[in-house]
Amino acid sequence: MNTTSTNFRLSHKIQDEAFALSAAGHCHLYLSLAQKSIRLAVVDAERNKFVVLEDYELITVFTPIQAAEQLLLIAQSNPLLQEQNWKTVRVAISNLHFTLVPETLFDPTHKTDYLRLHSDLNPQLDDVLAYKHTSLEAVNIFALPKVLHKAIGQTFPGRPVQYVHQTSSLIKSVLHIPGRSAERKMYIFVERSYVTILVTDNHGLQFCNIFQYHSPEDFIYYIIFVMQEQKMNPEQETITVWGDISHDATLFTILQKYIRNVKFGKKPQDIGYSYKFDDLFEHRYFELYSLHLCE
Repeated sequence: MNTTSTNFRLSHKIQDEAFALSAAGHCHLYLSLAQKSIRLAVVDAERNKFVVLEDYELITVFTPIQAAEQLLLIAQSNPLLQEQNWKTVRVAISNLHFTLVPETLFDPTHKTDYLRLHSDLNPQLDDVLAYKHTSLEAVNIFALPKVLHKAIGQTFPGRPVQYVHQTSSLIKSVLHIPGRSAERKMYIFVERSYVTILVTDNHGLQFCNIFQYHSPEDFIYYIIFVMQEQKMNPEQETITVWGDISHDATLFTILQKYIRNVKFGKKPQDIGYSYKFDDLFEHRYFELYSLHLCE
């Protein structure tokens, strides 16, 4: 691809002093690809600890082709993306094109047909992949734009890359939260223009979907709508929030207006984080951290 303009900026970077690229063979590299961001993280597998995080904001990027161009441009000068000796490379894709199918009904030869029922899929532009949730006895079928698939393949030629849909990493983390009660609980993950809503109880996952919003009113409408459908009471329930949202954001204000109890979520447990991560809000980068729970 011939990219002539840089349409990204490095908005955040953390690196533990103890990390060295020479140890890549003992580390996992995680990538999160969303509409407006490309995020990277490194976990030292021997210490079970996050040691690197990089957050690239995509500016005036509107299509998968443009996102792929920016990924390749970042890779030209990024040592993490130039390194080929990682223990694991795992990539999460964030988009609306996914569906969960019971494992007993899943036929790999028909995964495109399953996805077509729930998504505006274009087989000429999208590859269809699948990720098995063993604990759920379900399969997450999702689309990955061919241009992004190709760009990742060019970045890591000749080595296996594991792909998951972002909802799979969020599901893994939410179901990993200790002390899950019999009562239904709602969790939301906020991105720019998108909100993922998950509902769980002691039987596991009861609801998972992504909604595109254009205003705070859209945002709260979808949340209240799902609560009503799931027979949850906004006056009594507690909603846990992660993602690109802050205490003083309009979205958080409208949440507090309509939901009695709103709290920010914490980082996934059972893994360590370099002290360099202490200055980050606990609820930020949840989708990136959650990739560690996918196998």
